[in-house]
Amino acid sequence: MFIYSYTSLNNNYYVADSLIAKSKKQAFLEIINRGQTPISIKLKSIFIFDAENLNYRIHFFHQLNILSSSGISLLKCFQLLQLNCHLPFWRDIINHTISDLEKGNNFIINFKKHPHIFNPTIISLIRITEKTGKYDESFLIIKNMLENNQKTSILIKKALRYPITLIGFSSLLLIIMLVFVIPQFAEIYENFQQELPAITKAVLLISNSIIDNTREILAILFPTIFIGIRYKSSISNRLGFLMDFLPYIKNIIRMKSLNLYFLTLSSTLKSGLSLSECLDCSARIIKHSQYNKECNEICYSVLKGSSLSDAMKNTHLFPDLAIQLISLAEESGKLEYFTLYLFKYYTQQYETITEQQLKNLEPILLLFIAIVVCLIMFAMYLPIFNLGSVISGA
Repeated sequence: MFIYSYTSLNNNYYVADSLIAKSKKQAFLEIINRGQTPISIKLKSIFIFDAENLNYRIHFFHQLNILSSSGISLLKCFQLLQLNCHLPFWRDIINHTISDLEKGNNFIINFKKHPHIFNPTIISLIRITEKTGKYDESFLIIKNMLENNQKTSILIKKALRYPITLIGFSSLLLIIMLVFVIPQFAEIYENFQQELPAITKAVLLISNSIIDNTREILAILFPTIFIGIRYKSSISNRLGFLMDFLPYIKNIIRMKSLNLYFLTLSSTLKSGLSLSECLDCSARIIKHSQYNKECNEICYSVLKGSSLSDAMKNTHLFPDLAIQLISLAEESGKLEYFTLYLFKYYTQQYETITEQQLKNLEPILLLFIAIVVCLIMFAMYLPIFNLGSVISGA
């Protein structure tokens, strides 16, 4: 995809704007579809969907909430948003939405074309909003959901920053030692007339293998990285399965899933969706394959007539506390209140456990790296420690 800047005429007015298209021809057709007469089209840059475009969602729904709560029409809201938006990707979305509204279509049609931006929960909330007309409330709910998700992501990134940096620098140090330092020792050992220790032979073998097969390693490494990026979701699912065998990581994943589930459930209940629709939206937001399957089974059980608390008892995701509070909520008729309470509770639990577990990981990483470096240094200097016996033997 590319970003094209263009000039055109629209009802005898001069228009200068930009759009996203796969080719110049597609850009030309898009301008025609907007009811404008193209004058010039120039390639501006390659479009990259970055964090700025993704995070704009919060501002997008925040502005829609403010504008719609002021009483102006939905079409006017998007027209005002278009004037203040500087991102070509979002200008393109807003332009298509305005076009749909002017034709009398639902604006959700355009949102469905961008599932990486508007997930099933957002689509479900907007769909019910189009029936009730309470746009300001739904836009506020969506904005709050996105803010909570962003807060969680920032927490994880902040906690992982030090361990990742430590692993990166340590890996670089090991590569430098294996590729540049150890070969210098190998030249010294060539003059020794005594058999080298097994650990020294092993380190020299690893070093020589890396140096001799550098091209082959790079030829495998780069395609592997590309495949990892290309099939990120399927690899993540498989890694998620492996993470279940690590107690610390498994607990973090469970808390995150509970956090997302009750956030979505409380938000969708507040918007006026039926319980079955709320459960379906909540299940869709869970990425962990096993937990997603359990959430779908809960939705199916409720549709068959079971109570929500009874359906939760047959899962591994929901703790006894959650089941007891949901049972109490069903008896009192305050399901929205208790799901909101559970969301806040598991958010706090998730933040605390994540921070604690990652802090515990730091000394383990340091110890592991220290052991590896010490083993390499020991392997390199061990023959020198035996230099006296070598000289006397000579």
